[in-house]
Amino acid sequence: MTGPYEKLVEDIANRVVAGIRDRLGCNLSVEDVVGVMEEPPRKEFGDLAIPAPRLLKKCRAKFQDLAGCIASSVKNSVYVEKVNVTGPYINMFIDMKAYGRVVIENLRDRGESYGFSNNGGDRVVVEFVSANPVHPLHIGSGRNAALGDFIARVLELNGSKVERRYYIDDLGLQVAYLAYGYKLLDMPEPPRSMKVDHFMGLIYAAAATLTEIISVKEELESARKANDTVRYKELNSKLSELLADLERIRSKLPEYIDKLIVKIKERRDPKAEVYDIMRKYESGDPDTVELVKSAVEKVMTGIQQTLRDLGVMIDKWDWESDLIRENLVSEVLNKALKSPYITLEKGVPALDFSQLLKNSKLREKLDLPKYIDIPPLVLIRSDGTTLYTTRDIAYTVKKFREFNADRVINVIAVEQVIPQAQLKLALYLLGYKKEASNLVHYAYELVTLPGTSMSGRKGTYVTIDEVLSELKAVARKLMTERGVEPKDEILLKIARSALKYLMLSTSPSKPIVFDLARAMNIKANSAPYLMYTYARASSVLSRCDNKVGWDKVDFSGCTEGLRRDLIWLIGKFPHVMKYVLKYLRPEDLATYLNMVADVFNSWYDRERILDDGSEGLRHLKLAITFGVKTVMRNGLTVMGLDVLERI
Repeated sequence: MTGPYEKLVEDIANRVVAGIRDRLGCNLSVEDVVGVMEEPPRKEFGDLAIPAPRLLKKCRAKFQDLAGCIASSVKNSVYVEKVNVTGPYINMFIDMKAYGRVVIENLRDRGESYGFSNNGGDRVVVEFVSANPVHPLHIGSGRNAALGDFIARVLELNGSKVERRYYIDDLGLQVAYLAYGYKLLDMPEPPRSMKVDHFMGLIYAAAATLTEIISVKEELESARKANDTVRYKELNSKLSELLADLERIRSKLPEYIDKLIVKIKERRDPKAEVYDIMRKYESGDPDTVELVKSAVEKVMTGIQQTLRDLGVMIDKWDWESDLIRENLVSEVLNKALKSPYITLEKGVPALDFSQLLKNSKLREKLDLPKYIDIPPLVLIRSDGTTLYTTRDIAYTVKKFREFNADRVINVIAVEQVIPQAQLKLALYLLGYKKEASNLVHYAYELVTLPGTSMSGRKGTYVTIDEVLSELKAVARKLMTERGVEPKDEILLKIARSALKYLMLSTSPSKPIVFDLARAMNIKANSAPYLMYTYARASSVLSRCDNKVGWDKVDFSGCTEGLRRDLIWLIGKFPHVMKYVLKYLRPEDLATYLNMVADVFNSWYDRERILDDGSEGLRHLKLAITFGVKTVMRNGLTVMGLDVLERI
């Protein structure tokens, strides 16, 4: 459905196209004109502008003739009040009485669905979070969760059928270390004071660190015997670092880690035992499957609680090991081993993409990264176990098949750009061309905290649970200072919205340095600020039982100051949503909502809404307030932020 702003722009463009065709004999499309139209940087220049030189390439005419034709054509629009030609620009001042009527009527007709197209869409799988199940979700996973939740919401609210999936990576070394430590400790329950995934994360970190310490000590002895002083010095430094890591981990869980230290010291070859767990689990050994599943399920219980606290929903939880059990991996592997593109890479089978990469059209079709070398994809290790990239091929096929998906969007950090490119190429080579062409890597940069380096193996990470707890404490302090006794449920909603907003308001292509103070800024550019703006607009409308006299609105009041600015912004919301939907850019929605909030709050402070002016003006102001409330609610919902009537 066409929104007010698009209707305005298209009306002007249609008149320009007709005028140029009739007077200059040039055939331009409406899209040509819409594509160059822009908003001037300063209000005194007008509301919209057409830079005539940008149309000269498609319309061979003299500049003066073209500019004059455009200026005279746009004057015929019912929405254009005045036209100025300034240098190369045809600047237009919009008749806000006429345009305001269109905006208000759209609000009346669309109601709470204003801004959403909802014309039916494709079937999309969004796979996100998918953090390794060996420790709690850290702040970096919070960005993944916020982005995946936003993508699923914006697609769903605009008509797509969406399935949210989480990939439980229960194969590989990290899980084997977790299971090993868990087994040596006799599969314990966590202390009552500790969340289960935090507990299991420390066991994993301790088991991995202890095993590494033993390996480094053995290497040290070899270096000493070989009289390799350089190597000995390097290893000694590494050992000191590992011992410091172990002590830090131990300080958080001394009773259990001390027991684990004793147990691992008794083992002949801990690393070999870890690899044995990994192999046996992949091959389906019953006892090993029971052990690993038990350990991973404990971690996942904690992760699922964290996602519930974040307000993030997952429709389907996929276990990586099921791909092996269901023979999907063997199906893919058999195809790959028979492929003419198979080669040997360091003695193991791999898919060679060199010939395929010479096809520039295919690179563009698959949206492969430019100027980056994509190496062969190794399929299996020398011991016969599969690699995660091989299993990813099977998982991608599974996602497309099970949901009959038109698209699959993987929300994965930017450092996975090469594995994701290998995945697309492998799918294409193995005959899964539809899947390869419709697989999207939605990449994002990392999240850091000042002075903190995060590592799961070292147990040095800041968890989402910890951040939510700190944000709740800040929210409680702010509300208590204002004389409000907050409920825990409200504090959680404010905290998680503050966290998600911070993750969404910065472009995914840029790193984030997490700033607690910025997240809880109640005066600008934060979730609490936007939530407060919504609550303010809602409060105004509740005082008149949410009744807007649509037939009583005096549109002549649309031309004044901040009312004019708000109508202009409200009219753009469907256009902004279409852009955000097309490019999946939450930061642009955040910028827009902040603009609406800033103007509305300034207007609220300057002008009485309910009791000032004539009846027609009063209902206009109520209609504008309804528009702000609707835009804020729908925008917050798309971003996955909570909508509170009071804050």
